[in-house]
Amino acid sequence: MEKMTEEAPLFSNGPLRFFGDKKRIINIIMLVMAFLFGMLIRKHFIWFVSRDWTIWFEPWMDEIAAKGAASLAEDFYDYAPSYMYLLLIAAKFGDYSMIAMKLISVCFDVVVAVAAGLILYEAKKSETLAAIGCSVVFLTPTVISNSAMWGQCDSIYTSFLLMTVLFLLKDKSRIAMIFYGIAFAFKLQSLFWAPVIILLWLYKKIKSVDLLWIPGIYVLSIIPAWILGRPIGELLGIYFAQTGVDTNRLSMKYPNIYYIIGELYLPDWYSTGGKLFALGVMLLFMMAVVHKLMHTRLTSELLLFIFYTQGALALYFLPQMHERYGYFIEIIGVLIGILCIRLFWVPVVHVLITFLTYSYYYNYNQPGRIIIPYPVLAIAMLGILLFMTYQTFTYQKNKENDGR
Repeated sequence: MEKMTEEAPLFSNGPLRFFGDKKRIINIIMLVMAFLFGMLIRKHFIWFVSRDWTIWFEPWMDEIAAKGAASLAEDFYDYAPSYMYLLLIAAKFGDYSMIAMKLISVCFDVVVAVAAGLILYEAKKSETLAAIGCSVVFLTPTVISNSAMWGQCDSIYTSFLLMTVLFLLKDKSRIAMIFYGIAFAFKLQSLFWAPVIILLWLYKKIKSVDLLWIPGIYVLSIIPAWILGRPIGELLGIYFAQTGVDTNRLSMKYPNIYYIIGELYLPDWYSTGGKLFALGVMLLFMMAVVHKLMHTRLTSELLLFIFYTQGALALYFLPQMHERYGYFIEIIGVLIGILCIRLFWVPVVHVLITFLTYSYYYNYNQPGRIIIPYPVLAIAMLGILLFMTYQTFTYQKNKENDGR
């Protein structure tokens, strides 16, 4: 038999023309290209008028434009005052106030992407991974759509949640809790990850005194609105008021368990029962995590898995969840996919599912708009949830297998 000869490589892996082997230059070019294309895409969609603008934001802008800062003394808005202060700026642009409002969120898209890259750098000390993560996040379809098309502000609180994660990885609990407090001052949904904060506090990764920053920053954030005339009781209870809306259905288009059992079935009963059940599931998950951490070191990657799975459980079992509420865990999923490339399909599928729900929202009055029914999407999301829960609890074993 003839001896098999090794096939010669088609290309030699020598230095690139112009750039040589300078990875930093290549990374910078990648970041610049991602930013340019990301901004061009956003520029294309920024004139889109969403229903949220027509129904909610435009009347708010009219009220602010007519009365200025004094308008914040009234109760026409149910968002946190922190965001309303930003709308005071946007309202000054008159006919272009919608564009100004969207551009505020786009600015935080940049912060989200940079924070994502910094988390990857902190986890692996790799500039290349950081540049890839920053680029991928900035070009993620739901990130672009949420700010430039929908005109929503999920990038704002998510940017502060990501900074929370970054400084937890740096073991700087005070700065982390300041950022978490800012996230809470913008969005109630930041509390979905409060169980992780409590877990880290139990493991003495967060100092007890630093937890005071969370309510402290919220109180500081409402003081200007209080000075302007809105009653302090309303400002302190604005998040409680949010939980009392949209109770006529069990899901606000997030593909979760309520699309499997029926989003309109017994909402008066399942709204409260679902919240209690979700809290029970999250408690069991955290107890299981405690058990795992008894024999597994808490690494940067494992912490990201815990953040993702905790958020996914909250969103899947809590009632009245909007399709936008998965924004943060979609970013965390992208980071996990970059760190563990075999799992990159998870954020791809997750973002695809969410983007479909976004499309259904944008085309709400178009016949045949629902290509894949919500119950099917809910089952697919359940599959991702179960898979990532399994990956969280088999993390060390999977890491060892990856290293072989």
